[in-house]
Amino acid sequence: MNTEVVVGLVSAGVSMLGAVAAGLMATWSTQRTRRYEHLLMAQQKAESKAEQAELVLSRYREPLLLAAQNLHSRLYRIVNNNILATYLHSGEPDMERYTRDYTVYVLAEYLCWAEIIRRDLRFLDLGAEERNRGLVRRLEDVQLAIADPALPRPLRLFRGQQRAIGEVMMTPTGNMESAQYEALGCAQFFTRLDDDPAFPQWFDRIRAGLDQVAGADQAERAQLIRMQHRLVDLIEFLDPKQLRLPARLRDRLAPPGTPTPATAAD
Repeated sequence: MNTEVVVGLVSAGVSMLGAVAAGLMATWSTQRTRRYEHLLMAQQKAESKAEQAELVLSRYREPLLLAAQNLHSRLYRIVNNNILATYLHSGEPDMERYTRDYTVYVLAEYLCWAEIIRRDLRFLDLGAEERNRGLVRRLEDVQLAIADPALPRPLRLFRGQQRAIGEVMMTPTGNMESAQYEALGCAQFFTRLDDDPAFPQWFDRIRAGLDQVAGADQAERAQLIRMQHRLVDLIEFLDPKQLRLPARLRDRLAPPGTPTPATAAD
């Protein structure tokens, strides 16, 4: 075979192999670029979810923390200081009503903020974000404690009842750049109990049954303590460094039968 022909065939073969190699490299490079873009988009999506979760948490941390503290403090004083037994029949009508209705209010206020934040987290679809899961888990722990059948009946509220009370306690803020809803203030709550015929029905059973809570037996008191502990768990999650609430405002109730000193936990 002519040398020139051989050289031509070899050159053609080399060119063909080069073209195939270049094609393979281009395909590999394209696939690698797509994989990188996919990973980058997934990372950006995860970061966006984390940022949104932190935004929701920062938006509601303060009101949820204070609502949890108000309710945990009330439970502490009911169990440890017997405030219901002391003040519900003190002979002072104003004090009796305040004791009854403020106890209901702190429970309703907490349920309201829990419902508000639960709605925002649901709409933002943040279920895969670790910090969000921690918050949701603690909200659910409190929810289960309030729904526990062993809790004194006046305070026992099933999931739907808790969410309904949270909903009727919501009031628009009028601020579209921040939270769209907040919980009714204490004065608003007391006024609506008097002036809104439909409003008190959500709270009548609780208000009327607080005498039963005052006389709770040991098993019922144990559930009140469990509920208080779940609230402290939530408080510690929201404020782990005690920047907003010092340690003295998050004491845990001791188990039934354990001697504890009386404190002014409210």
